Amino acid sequence: MSIERNPIPYAFPFNFQDEMVQIGVRKGMGYANKYGELVTPCTYDVAYPFSEGLAFAQKGDKGVFIDKAGKEVLSGDYEDADIFSEGLAGVEKDGKWGFINKAGKLVIPYQYDDIYWFREGLCGVFKEDKAGYIDTEGNVAVPFIYDDVFCFCEGLGQVSKNNRWGYIDTGGNIVIPIEYDSAGDCRNGLVCVEKRGKAGVLDKAGKEIIPFTYEFADDTFSEGLLIVRSNEKYGCINEKGEVTIPFRYHNLRTFKEGLAVAENNYKWGFIDKDNNPIIPFQYDKASDFCNGLAFVKTKGRKAYYIDKNNEVNIVLKREYGKVEKITAAMAVIVAAGIATFLVKMILNLL
Repeated sequence: MSIERNPIPYAFPFNFQDEMVQIGVRKGMGYANKYGELVTPCTYDVAYPFSEGLAFAQKGDKGVFIDKAGKEVLSGDYEDADIFSEGLAGVEKDGKWGFINKAGKLVIPYQYDDIYWFREGLCGVFKEDKAGYIDTEGNVAVPFIYDDVFCFCEGLGQVSKNNRWGYIDTGGNIVIPIEYDSAGDCRNGLVCVEKRGKAGVLDKAGKEIIPFTYEFADDTFSEGLLIVRSNEKYGCINEKGEVTIPFRYHNLRTFKEGLAVAENNYKWGFIDKDNNPIIPFQYDKASDFCNGLAFVKTKGRKAYYIDKNNEVNIVLKREYGKVEKITAAMAVIVAAGIATFLVKMILNLL
């Protein structure tokens, strides 16, 4: 591993999205590109991931969308915002959510208590403690009759009633009964579900394809493989249910860009779909590849974004010492108002 670049200070890591990454430091948050150049100074209180070329950032009461050159291109009295998806972004004002387009025009009025993002022309939204779906013009596509919903994928949307999950089609028809403990995205016509503490796989008609024998399964197939756990060890199965990666890992994450992060003997490395070790098990922490780069950390205060040849593209140096790091990260998180699930993810990477 050759290291020739000056390090960028950081408080906690993020993954690259849309070829940009958030950088959080003591004084605020900004963005760097894949070349390790700080494009946007760390002056914002909060900085969300890039999507479709834009990202939402906030300083005080001012919320703006910025482009990859660091220019503020859309501004408004937004209290919060979400990523752009299918040309629309959710924005919040006075505690209600609506949607703007990339010209900054409000195309769906502020009326929802919470939102997801558009996928396949539909978006899950919440109103008066019930959830349904709207289309890109704001028309109700699926009535507000569910306790929870999630995004559509391959024509199926996850819906929940009474803490049980199932699937509907874009017309609102139930195609897989609402009887499962959890339900993931549809991929290649398959869905991963859990029932009575065991995970299995169904097809889009609800037929069992892979039996409910696993202690755990990831939410969805990725690149043709599914992470599963048996006898407290992780491995992979393919879409036929065949074991392609043996159950030998203490931890294993979803395949991204041809590689998966794996933990063996308390060290992290990367394997390919044939279980070949591509990047050695040498890191204390590691994240998925995204846009060709992955965050890794070794002992001490330095960390890196590496490429698939294990070569360093960006050098990071922790802004805080070990005693300060949790307090500092939490301070930035609280100031940014980041969701609980993201807090857990960040603290796991520290």
